[in-house]
Amino acid sequence: MDPSDLVGERLFGEYTIVKPLGEGTIGSVYLARHDSIGKEIAVKVLHKKSAQDDETVQRFEREALAISLLSHPNLIRVLIFGRTDKGLLYLAMEYVEGLPLNQVIKDQELEERRVVKIFKQLCDALGEAHEMGIIHRDLKPANILLTEKRGEADFVKVLDFGMAKFIDNGGHFSQEKLSKSGIVYGTPAYVSPEQAQALELDHRTDIYSLGCILYEAVTGQRPFPAKTAVKMLSAHVYEEPAPPSEVAPGQVSPSLERVIYKAMAKEPEARFQDAHQMYAALEAVQRELEEKRGLASTGEVALSTSGHRRQGGGDAQAAALSVGRQKSSQTNQSKELVRALIWAIVGAVVMLICVLVVVVGVVVLG
Repeated sequence: MDPSDLVGERLFGEYTIVKPLGEGTIGSVYLARHDSIGKEIAVKVLHKKSAQDDETVQRFEREALAISLLSHPNLIRVLIFGRTDKGLLYLAMEYVEGLPLNQVIKDQELEERRVVKIFKQLCDALGEAHEMGIIHRDLKPANILLTEKRGEADFVKVLDFGMAKFIDNGGHFSQEKLSKSGIVYGTPAYVSPEQAQALELDHRTDIYSLGCILYEAVTGQRPFPAKTAVKMLSAHVYEEPAPPSEVAPGQVSPSLERVIYKAMAKEPEARFQDAHQMYAALEAVQRELEEKRGLASTGEVALSTSGHRRQGGGDAQAAALSVGRQKSSQTNQSKELVRALIWAIVGAVVMLICVLVVVVGVVVLG
């Protein structure tokens, strides 16, 4: 049975394949749902033709092994791996709804602080993989999913460990130069110089790829936008990318630009030596951005507070003037009352004098 006919089929006796999620050259990915509890999982199934190719099967098994060894929350989790009753190779993984980073970069202009948040998670996840002796070798925006977790946006999930490489017993990464078709493993736009030359790789090849993706996230352009894969590979080895701050003026701080340049150094020894070092550098950039934002906010608050103080001073002055006017009015009223009282007393005294004069005159004449 071909994977294109799998919709409606049951897996593991409890899951039913609901719909296709995507299709590639070697297989398809489906959404499956548990019949009782409704839990959804993603199931990657190899096409029959691909399942007959030993190298493709090894890559498929390598992906299952790589993911099963890892437990970081930013790495996709494998649930089960095996063959169906009809002989199809499958890999069941957690199902995560979200947008791939390449789509987000295409549709949106990413603000620097948001980019730093995303790439800190990537560094943290890859740090665990590298410590377990696993390098991804095919990091690209399409393999980075942004989802939401517990209300938090831009939660990262790293996908597709089909190109993963493991450390051998001697403590070195085994060398694997070319595939059967003669193509260097990885995606040309994001491979390291050593990967482009099919040289021996270690975990620092992933650091370079992260630098390329970081460049694209903040500028909206790939560091080497060549038209052919051969030219891209050559550019990774021999050319320097245009400064991100010139490609996207005003979008990239000097600190973040330095992180990009260090991650994309041609020589592995000149790069961050592990994902944790790059994480620390991004954290420093984040603090710097937050401090600048805090200073700007403080300035706004100071201006606002100053305005309130000026407004408050004016109100106080107005209140003082009002009280002064009230006191002046009361004083004038008091003065008027005193004057009226004095005149009343004077009038009464004059009348009394007049009465006395009349009485005296009557007595004298009588």
